[in-house]
Amino acid sequence: MTPPADAPVLVTAGELRARRARTVLLDVRWALGDPHGRARYRSGHLPGAVFVDLDAELSDRPSSTAGRHPLPSLQRLQRATRRWGIRTGDPVVVYDDVGGLAAARA
Repeated sequence: MTPPADAPVLVTAGELRARRARTVLLDVRWALGDPHGRARYRSGHLPGAVFVDLDAELSDRPSSTAGRHPLPSLQRLQRATRRWGIRTGDPVVVYDDVGGLAAARA
């Protein structure tokens, strides 16, 4: 299912609450030089959210040619999305605590 072209990119807490039963939530709390995203997830997250590790799941290994956080290969990303519980047509909401930077990566 493809969302309409005019579908909003951001949703409010109320809209998420209304859609929650059919939405996959991804917690991508990450910040450069701060390896504690998983700890923040464990200490509290939206109910049902899946933790996504930006370094391990949303990036390939760093290299001098590709940079610090190169995009993962399509195969790695597909395997990760399956682990997160995303299936074709699922609505997905991604959040972080750094103004959307890490969430945008997902």
